[in-house]
Amino acid sequence: MKSKVILIVLGIITLFSCGKKDSAKLIDNTTGKEVNIKVNKFEDVLFDQNQKDFKAHLQKNFSLYKPLFNTTLEDEEYFQMINQFASDTVMISIYNKVKKRYPNLDWVGDDITQGFARLKTYYPELPIPNLYTLIIGLDDFSYAYNSRIIATRDFISIAIDLYSIKSFGEKHYYSYFPKYMQNVLDSNYLTPDVFYTYLREVATIEVPLVEENPSPSLLEIMVERGKYLYAVKELLPSYELKDVLRYSQEEMKWAQENEYNIWSYLTQNRLLFEKDRTKYMGFITEGPTTRG
Repeated sequence: MKSKVILIVLGIITLFSCGKKDSAKLIDNTTGKEVNIKVNKFEDVLFDQNQKDFKAHLQKNFSLYKPLFNTTLEDEEYFQMINQFASDTVMISIYNKVKKRYPNLDWVGDDITQGFARLKTYYPELPIPNLYTLIIGLDDFSYAYNSRIIATRDFISIAIDLYSIKSFGEKHYYSYFPKYMQNVLDSNYLTPDVFYTYLREVATIEVPLVEENPSPSLLEIMVERGKYLYAVKELLPSYELKDVLRYSQEEMKWAQENEYNIWSYLTQNRLLFEKDRTKYMGFITEGPTTRG
């Protein structure tokens, strides 16, 4: 069984509401009008092969996609780097596969719109962010994985190529990613990932994270992460609990059937109130296996 704190938060499963709730409306605070969040697909702009003047094409789209650029296109060295990336045959092949995997991303915009409609009943002051997808390409797998969702008050970006890994076949450009990471990079987990990241990094940014303290107990971290998972499930009532927990059907079944054994192991080894991170890190960091 892969290592995740979710595996040991199952004691709060009964708190989750799994029924589908009525749809909510997202209202713009400024205009008072209903809004639907649209997915702005930067990959379509970047890999548009029909443009004779690539720089002019990027300049035309610069204002909409400004958060995704590191600097202005007047920086010739930066422009050449983008041009080289967009004309790379491997990256073009990746783009084509992503396009085939996700010919339409309206469902992402619809799900995130519904989530934000519910979120803004609790945080009405939050602005409605712009939503982007992009292809980030080859990078250190740990950095890429941790950067697959970037969330700020003004925008959210999704590395859509990473959420396409399962469509690339056995030997592909991203096969250097550990298998346990590849298993949770799928469309089922995309929107829950967005809200888990957004809640922690934007909506509740003023609330200090317990796990950032010098010596939190394992139980404190479990409860804290459980609260965020509970919130994500409430914001996305149409999603199954296993998708919020980022579990496959088999993993979810195993965790439920072994809940007693999990708690027994933790209590017998006096881990719940343990504050020495070295003794419980294996339970709160992702990995292919879990001791015990």
